[in-house]
This record gives sequence, structure tokens and C-alpha cells, in this order.
Amino acid sequence: MPTTNLDETARQILAAASRRFLHYGYKKTTMSEIADDCNMSSGNLYRYFPSKLDIAEMFVRVLRGEQVDNLRTVLDAPGRSPAQKVRDFFLLKFKLAYERFHDKPKAFELSSELILERPKVALEWENAEGRVLGEILSEGNADGSFAIDDVPAITKILQNAAYRFTSPALFHESGDEVLAAELNGVIDLVLDGFAWRSAHGEQGKTASLGSRS
Repeated sequence: MPTTNLDETARQILAAASRRFLHYGYKKTTMSEIADDCNMSSGNLYRYFPSKLDIAEMFVRVLRGEQVDNLRTVLDAPGRSPAQKVRDFFLLKFKLAYERFHDKPKAFELSSELILERPKVALEWENAEGRVLGEILSEGNADGSFAIDDVPAITKILQNAAYRFTSPALFHESGDEVLAAELNGVIDLVLDGFAWRSAHGEQGKTASLGSRS
């Protein structure tokens, strides 16, 4: 069931399930409890979603759509340079992840269960966010502020570099201000590298590639 085709009943089911998932936990929630919360029979619930895992997947797909829409506001923000948009993108991504997982162990449980059982959902989430970041990097190439010869590869590298700052396990070790400061430091290094390569043209690309060997 595509997220764009959800009718009112399906949305009611997702809302009821999400309340239970985030309060009691995914594993302790049953289909019959979700059905009772929606004042429907279990049979009717199964006609909408064949399993609890399917409900969890749809819940995360809807959440992903909302997050990508939020990140796209960075891309469309007027008066911001590509470098500023790169910073805005990662700081917003961090903020949204922190709000979603900090002091919310049941949200972490749900995410972990879905990654384990439906890893393609996590990959689709990463790819959807990567497309937004890739557009920002391409915009930087177009205006000359970046000199990136392989946007998809650099997009993947940047997403991997920022993974620490969206990992729920770390949100219990450090506060958001500490992590945001660390993330800004990483972004500074990235943008300094982009600026250097842009200023040095092909020489910068060659030097950068040589440093990897």
C-alpha cells in the first residue's frame, strides 16, 4: 500500500499502532490490541495490514516521507549558498533524529526490529535522503563553489561520515549541543575540502585522489 493511497481507516490504524509501539514497545504490541484501539475486528485489521511488521513498515515509510519533505526545505531555501545548505541539511537531519530517538527507547526498539526484518526500508530511507543531498552538491557544482566529479559517490561518503550523529545509541552518551558541535566540526572539514578542490581545479582533484592511494 503506497503511502500516498492511505485512506482514513489506514491512517487511524497507523496512529493507534504508533502510540502502542512508542509507549509499550513493538514486541509487546499485538494486532488484537491495535484492532481494539481502532474499534474494529482483527479480521478487518488484517485486511489492511497482513502483519504487525507491515504496520511498522508503513509507519516508518510515512515518517520517512515527512523527514525527506523537511530536508527538501533546505534545498529550496532562498538566499542560501550550496555550502550553507550542506550544513543546514546535516544539522536538520541530526535534529530530527535526536528528537525521534533521545530518551525514547521504544522508538529505538522499533527501528532496530525493522532494520533487522526489513533492511530494504532503511536502504530506501538512506537513498531518499541521498537524493536531496545529491541535488545540493550538484547545485554547488553548477555555481562553481564545489568541484565534485562523482556526486553519488561523495553523497554516500558524506552520509557515512555523518552516521555517528544519527545513531540512537550515541544520544544517551552526549547531549545535543555536544553532538551538534562535533557535527559542525566535521562539516567544517568537508566544506574546507570542497573549497580547496574548487579553488585548485583539476590539480585539486588529482591531489585529492592521490592522497587516497
